[in-house]
Amino acid sequence: MLSLNAIGLSLAVDACRLAKCFEMMLEQWQQCLPLGDANDVNFASWGNKIWEMMQEVRTVYSLNKLNINLYEYETESYLNFKSDQELVGAIDDSLQPFASVSGRDVADIVMCALRELNEVLMEISEFLNSPTEELIVASFEKWSENYRKCYHQACKKRYEKWKIQYTARTLKKNLQERMDGELADFRAMFVNDDEFELVYDSNQNSIDLEGISRFLFSHADRFGVSHIDDRPMFSKELLRLFNFLDIRQMIQTDLQPKKRPSEKSTVAEDDCEQQIQIVVGKLQHFVADSWRSHLPKLWQRLYRNFRSDIVNAGPHEKFRGFSKKTVYCIIGHLKSKGIYQQKVSNAHFTRLLEGTNNGMRKYLNNGLIELEQSLGRRIEAFIDKEILALAAV
Repeated sequence: MLSLNAIGLSLAVDACRLAKCFEMMLEQWQQCLPLGDANDVNFASWGNKIWEMMQEVRTVYSLNKLNINLYEYETESYLNFKSDQELVGAIDDSLQPFASVSGRDVADIVMCALRELNEVLMEISEFLNSPTEELIVASFEKWSENYRKCYHQACKKRYEKWKIQYTARTLKKNLQERMDGELADFRAMFVNDDEFELVYDSNQNSIDLEGISRFLFSHADRFGVSHIDDRPMFSKELLRLFNFLDIRQMIQTDLQPKKRPSEKSTVAEDDCEQQIQIVVGKLQHFVADSWRSHLPKLWQRLYRNFRSDIVNAGPHEKFRGFSKKTVYCIIGHLKSKGIYQQKVSNAHFTRLLEGTNNGMRKYLNNGLIELEQSLGRRIEAFIDKEILALAAV
């Protein structure tokens, strides 16, 4: 029994610390889905092996005339043992956690430690196999942010070096050829046309970012091992994906006709409209399918019909770039009309727009009611007219 308990305590230490390690990983993954080592592990299989180990431990102790409960949960002895380990560093050699352990408690401690490890492994397996739409969107945005922070500049330099060889006369033709070539290379990343259709809208000739985000996290094994912890590192497969999206965006920008210089006031208004487009663009994944191609034009018409109300922030608004209150009230009203997906919570919309769930959520909740009455009525009538016009098409 002395030898068995010594081995059991060693096993309990490993199981206890490994469970803590996996719990920390799970907390990170619940904030942002992983694209790496986690997808190479069959956590359900690992959990089953721990269950088998628990049965073997029970058998070994029963041979020594000690029957233990296979379904033992957190006993007081295990909680104390677990707490004592918190005081010992990763490379310390202290035996303090064993000092207060009674021999008759060791079997329960081992069983509780293995059970905790088994449960966290099963929890990870369930989590990785059932990601939510909201988490996929948030995770894709975080991976995109890390790409922009670490890899965008290098991609932009390569693109500018390629572009400098062409004059204004030949640039447009070569830009279009480059876009066609990039799209062909991107298509080669998918095994068949059905897969490609998930990420590319052939009718609109446009990339489906929502489709890409869903494909990325449901086929994570295709994109190698990448990390965005302390030192972001993208695999060549993942980098290939984001480089394509980056280059395509730069080409599309260069293909747009150049605007002539205008007066400062017009420039300021154009900048404001662009800022608003960026803000509402954060919710593009949650636009109803029937409105996906129409909503950008609706926002454009809303801006031009209610420009002074949208551009001029109210006296009590902290943000002065434009009236966030008015924009968010319009978003809330559009959501109530089904133009944005109603199943997504306003709290999640607020986090996407503000970076955190703060007091601005009330404008999404209440919609046009929060605006001055006549303004709210005018905007509501305008939107109703637009909805009827689309229904008549």
